Amino acid sequence: MKKIIFLLCLFFSIVIYPQYQFPSCHPEWNTSKVFYKQGDKISHNGINYSAKWKTNSEPGDHSWKNEGACGDRDIGSDYSGSHRVIGYLPTWISDFDIKNDFNYEVLTNINVSFLMFKKNNNDYGSSNFASVAFDDFHLRKVDSVLMDCRVLKNAKSNDIKVSVALGGATDYAFLWLMTKYYNNDQKLEEIANLVVNYVNTRKLDGIDLDLECWWINPSIQGTSEQGGRIRGSKWGHQDQGPHPAAIGMTKLSRKLRQKMPNKLITTAVFGTSWYGNNYDADIEEYVDWIGLMTYDFTGSWDKSPIGPHSSLHKLPLNTYKYQNPDNPIYSTQDAFEYWLGIAPSTWNHTGGFGVKKDKLVIGIPLYGYDFSEKKSDQGKGVKYTPYKDIIDEFPDAATSYDKNDPQKLNGHIAQNGKNIYFDTPRQASEKTRYVKNYGHQGLIIWELTQDVDYDSSSSILKAINEAIENDIPANQKPIVTWLDLTDNIIIEEEFLGAIPLKVMVEDDDGSISSFTFREGANAITSIKKGNEYIGSFMPPDFGEYILYAEATDNNNATSIEEIKIILKKRKVTNTCPLITNIHPQSISSHEQENLSAITLQATITDDKSVSSVAFFINDSFVGNPNSVGVDIFSLSWTPENFGNFDFKILATDNQGETSSSSTSFTIKEKIVRHNYDCSQISAWKSKVYPKVGTVVEYKGNIYKNKSYASRSEVPSMSKIWEHIVSCRNIITPQCSLRERGKESISDEDDKGYYKEKIYIANNVSYDIEPSTSSDLTFYPDCFQQIKGSLKKERYRAVIKDLSNIEIYTNKEVIGKIELYNLSGNLVKTIMPSKSLIGKEKIRQDLSDLKKGIYIYKIFLNDEIIIRKIDVSI
Repeated sequence: MKKIIFLLCLFFSIVIYPQYQFPSCHPEWNTSKVFYKQGDKISHNGINYSAKWKTNSEPGDHSWKNEGACGDRDIGSDYSGSHRVIGYLPTWISDFDIKNDFNYEVLTNINVSFLMFKKNNNDYGSSNFASVAFDDFHLRKVDSVLMDCRVLKNAKSNDIKVSVALGGATDYAFLWLMTKYYNNDQKLEEIANLVVNYVNTRKLDGIDLDLECWWINPSIQGTSEQGGRIRGSKWGHQDQGPHPAAIGMTKLSRKLRQKMPNKLITTAVFGTSWYGNNYDADIEEYVDWIGLMTYDFTGSWDKSPIGPHSSLHKLPLNTYKYQNPDNPIYSTQDAFEYWLGIAPSTWNHTGGFGVKKDKLVIGIPLYGYDFSEKKSDQGKGVKYTPYKDIIDEFPDAATSYDKNDPQKLNGHIAQNGKNIYFDTPRQASEKTRYVKNYGHQGLIIWELTQDVDYDSSSSILKAINEAIENDIPANQKPIVTWLDLTDNIIIEEEFLGAIPLKVMVEDDDGSISSFTFREGANAITSIKKGNEYIGSFMPPDFGEYILYAEATDNNNATSIEEIKIILKKRKVTNTCPLITNIHPQSISSHEQENLSAITLQATITDDKSVSSVAFFINDSFVGNPNSVGVDIFSLSWTPENFGNFDFKILATDNQGETSSSSTSFTIKEKIVRHNYDCSQISAWKSKVYPKVGTVVEYKGNIYKNKSYASRSEVPSMSKIWEHIVSCRNIITPQCSLRERGKESISDEDDKGYYKEKIYIANNVSYDIEPSTSSDLTFYPDCFQQIKGSLKKERYRAVIKDLSNIEIYTNKEVIGKIELYNLSGNLVKTIMPSKSLIGKEKIRQDLSDLKKGIYIYKIFLNDEIIIRKIDVSI
């Protein structure tokens, strides 16, 4: 039935044994053993465990890793009766003629929905929020469907059982009564008598208990979110037990069973543990079936993943948008495993309930979710779309399928801006066969008015009817037999080599549609030869491995046979490679102004020869190094970020012996100080500076005296002066010195400019080009001052204002205009490099500039015109 599900949290993972086949159990936990060491494997209560660390705790707490169900788990016998098809028939569908259009052919049971308890006010916290009475409005609606629409009469004439569903997604009165009176036997007796009287007077076949609404209803004051109850955990948290309301419903069911031993007493529950943990598994003793609402796994809450909302088979993580371990998309298989108690332990349960499989029925929705559109009523989630409306708009939708679904069962429409996921007739057929093949009781359908015409090839009810026929024998699973390899076989090898795999697969009542070998979750390629499948497993190391042979037949029945192989290394006289002289050294630190390549290197020696070397950074493979010398292996690696890095070397010799060694190092970002403007700092003079902390400028550097006794000491040559920072004038100096070419600069400290750069002589220099000589030191950039005619009116520039520049040339030049801030950083290019002649006007919108001082540079061939501009005015 349609439910509201809010944010779900992780409690399932992909399980290797979806059809209730379990691996062998490890040795049973020994209560007399004082301690188990890390890695020890045991079993306890039908669950395999491995010790995370040294422990003497009972398996189930956080010191043990739960590896899943094992051995011959008791999940009950197969359902022996005719499988049930239970359809819910709502009272509020105005456009469906129940009297004339309703088709009874496919059903074994009908649940008319919903009869509700009387709500007295909108304050859930009040002492009289609900009464032990039925709501008059819903009572009339249900009676009208039963009597006026002749559903009860027509159903009985077709040998269909009729029950009324009590509760539903909005009956907060039911939740309140069960919570308030769960331990009040007198009140529970009154409620039981009310229900029994209703069932008997209407001559119904039973009652269906739908305790839901575990969430906030904004229109009812005092309601609260009830999901996420803890029923133990993989870390050993204490079981909080069922919700009080669920305990009340179990007690009510017991009374109903005592009063109506021959009537149907059933219940519908959420399939997953977020709300499923609220229920009491003891209700199984008193009900005929437990209906798992295996739909709305997506679509009905705001942060829902986008994908199938009622998949039969498990959906691998990272297949759909927003799907992740904390927000997965669950499936019918997940729900079965949780209610059977064979799911992996998670953050809020230790495997689920232990309900027998013949008590469980699963849900088939006759609707989809359109993720392209939010709910029209401002509720949470996306648009709910009846199946018949999907077919009406997209006639081929019944045969569509989700491209991410290898079984091609989940329907998906991505046309005309729509993004709809829904169940197809083929999916419904497979769910029906699944129920039969694995011993479950039947199906619940929400809801009957949403199917297309029964005679249509798109009808889901028709597909169910064709699959449920009880004279059709249940499909037999394939038989898988390992050849050559046996369970727990020990294989000794000097070197790791491929292990040949071979199995025989037989299917007496069908054909094999798919087969795979697996080691854990890793698939292994196989080749079919007759009824045998052959493959090859290449182990990464010596040790124990579990190998699986999985076959699926044409009716989607799957068999999995596992064996354990133990690979032992045959002892040989060989030593492991020796790894030394690792670079970078351990705990070393390296500074880089910009991320650049560093050399990873190690010396590796061996008594035989080194066959392979692999380098890893933070456990990620970065490459196989080159041999750059005798026993020296080197690789250039460029980091993607600054930080700490673990460097691991893995070396293997020609005998297969492997060794590893690791170091850690840090790459820090080098902080480069920007030069400061010295124009406001007094130049140093040879005199007494009596005041401590006096700041002076000397040869392009700022110094501060540390002692009042500083007299004529030169700052760069005396410890009395502390160097603070290098500096330079922001405004580029003019090249007012004489221009130097290849001529002598005779005196030390003699200055001159060459190609608009100032140089200072380190010693006497003759006939040397400054830009190529170590005898001359580059000082700052400079620019030539344009005088008078601007080189005989060859060209000139007029800056009228910040955004209006005119350039006049009587000869073709290459021009460019750039704007810099006072730190020397380019802010923007006003005019890119281009050819100029004649008059050129440049207009630029500079409204996006921050207020402050900027520098224009106008480049005209070899000349540069520089202006300082104040943008604050």
